[in-house]
Amino acid sequence: MPELDFTGLNAAAQAGFKPHFAQVVAAARRRRLRRRIVAVATVALLVTGSGVAVATRPDDSAPPPVRFGTDRTPDFIATPGATPTADPGPRILTGRPAAGDLTHVYLRWSECSTGCPLRWAGTDDGGRRWRTGPLPVPHGAGVDLRAAGPRTVVAWYVSRSAADNGSARWIASTDGGTTWREVTVRRVDALPAGWQVLGRQPGPGDEALVAVDPATGDIAQLRERSALRNAAVVQSVPGSAGIWVSGWTGQRTGDGGRIVWTGSAVETSRDGGRTWSRHEFPDNLTASDDVGGPAVATHDGRTVFAVGRVRGALVVWRSADGGGTWARAAGTAQVGERTVRAAVRPDGVLVVQAGVSAREDPRMFASSDGGATFRPAPLGPGADPRPVPGGYVQTGWPDSTGAWLSADGVTWAWLDPPELP
Repeated sequence: MPELDFTGLNAAAQAGFKPHFAQVVAAARRRRLRRRIVAVATVALLVTGSGVAVATRPDDSAPPPVRFGTDRTPDFIATPGATPTADPGPRILTGRPAAGDLTHVYLRWSECSTGCPLRWAGTDDGGRRWRTGPLPVPHGAGVDLRAAGPRTVVAWYVSRSAADNGSARWIASTDGGTTWREVTVRRVDALPAGWQVLGRQPGPGDEALVAVDPATGDIAQLRERSALRNAAVVQSVPGSAGIWVSGWTGQRTGDGGRIVWTGSAVETSRDGGRTWSRHEFPDNLTASDDVGGPAVATHDGRTVFAVGRVRGALVVWRSADGGGTWARAAGTAQVGERTVRAAVRPDGVLVVQAGVSAREDPRMFASSDGGATFRPAPLGPGADPRPVPGGYVQTGWPDSTGAWLSADGVTWAWLDPPELP
């Protein structure tokens, strides 16, 4: 299904309800060429000897045909296939899952693309039971629902009403969606410690970083925007590692008048965004054709990797002092123009995924020696996780409305989306 591309609040205000996915807009455009209805059950993944989890498959060299039923975990990367011919009933549109922890997961949904009331759904027990209720936002509003804690949920929405002039508003709930209140964003010089920093589009170079208090739902926004261009906040690093932003220092005009970003760089702040340190990488190291520069991966905030591609080859830079100094690692692989994702697991393994959709023919790599060498790994979650209390979550969005959950970042299980309404 199509999704809302927040290139600006005014543009968003003119759009109907469309799911929002901030990190892989370019890949989502490719996914729009196909549609897929998935109904699956929650099962655990089989962990292979390499330590990377993969969906159970009798022959990993040839993916099985797409099936529609409740007897299997979905493929990690959805395979294009025919949709069922039977009438599926009312068209339910759902948003990306938002996990407060491994048992509290929320999403927004509607029974039609425009004009229908927006609602939320939430589970308190890992998907065994789901609750639902209305979202107090105007009909047809563009909504981005996020979880800041197990019971704290916030929503950023833009009304289509001309009277609202495309202005963004926030609501918050601290009781798992039962009650909501309007929230006024407070401007600050530094985001408070322990608050959940949100990754949004437009990125921090256009809209200053926002953070949510996981206890109260209060919201703070930095007074100053990031100095990097076409930037993205890194959501896969733990809060103890500080705030990391990946982007570019400049731009030039390429063939056909297209913008070519230059000066691949990362910035990090250890004091809530009050001060920043920057490192610029040579050769325009990039992980995506969409937003951000290199992919940043760290588990402890000290050993940090900047991962991307340069002329079709995987390139990895490593820092042993939290981003103060960097050295290029020897490991590489051919990744072409694929989108790159990377993360460091709790056991120290650097996991790299090249390609985020079936059309990119995705590949997975792992390194146990700090990026000196890479070995092929089975395709599965782990390269784009979000830390949550008690573990990690990686959504299946937009290929499906479920999520992958893990307590250790190594073994993953699938959380099936609810049946709605």
